[in-house]
Amino acid sequence: MQVQENKILNEDEIDLRELFKTIWDKRFFIIIFTFIITLISFIYVLLKNPTPVYEGKIYFEMGEMKGETYGSKLIENTNDLASLINITFNENPSFSKEENPNALLKKGTTKILEITYLGENKDNIKNKLEKIKEFIMVRHQKLSNFYDIAVQTEQIGDIKISEEAINKPKKALIVTVAFITGFILSIFLVFFILKIFYSFIVFSININ
Repeated sequence: MQVQENKILNEDEIDLRELFKTIWDKRFFIIIFTFIITLISFIYVLLKNPTPVYEGKIYFEMGEMKGETYGSKLIENTNDLASLINITFNENPSFSKEENPNALLKKGTTKILEITYLGENKDNIKNKLEKIKEFIMVRHQKLSNFYDIAVQTEQIGDIKISEEAINKPKKALIVTVAFITGFILSIFLVFFILKIFYSFIVFSININ
């Protein structure tokens, strides 16, 4: 049993030696192939300069209305308001998100409205979110006039606009992935080509 195990270990060592020997013998091919793939990816990220898109966000805490008969409730259902904003300010239906607002109930809350707006110009983003803010405030002011006591809807914090474009390509990551992929692929090609070569030799010998 011990002899059998030693034999298996020796065979594994021989296989590993052959593996590394093959890689070493074909190192120039591996280096050149990896370099070419990495160079292509580097040129790609240099040429890929998409129009920058920025993201703006604004948050609101929904106001409440109080009455003797119904107690306390929100001035307006948050999800209903979110849908109304998305429809009212949807100026470009051809885009799924860019240049259209995306209003939704902030996850984990019942009365925090989150509005996101994407665009190529930071000033336009701010102006659009200001218009949405005015729309909400005027609407809720009118709704609250029908009730005795009302806590008005309030903006939470300032309008936040991303400093960097959200679609900025991650150049370092792309080049790194290309390098690793090229290296692995080059090793695969070495053994694939060798396998075809040896298969051809065996086939030729069998024919003769």
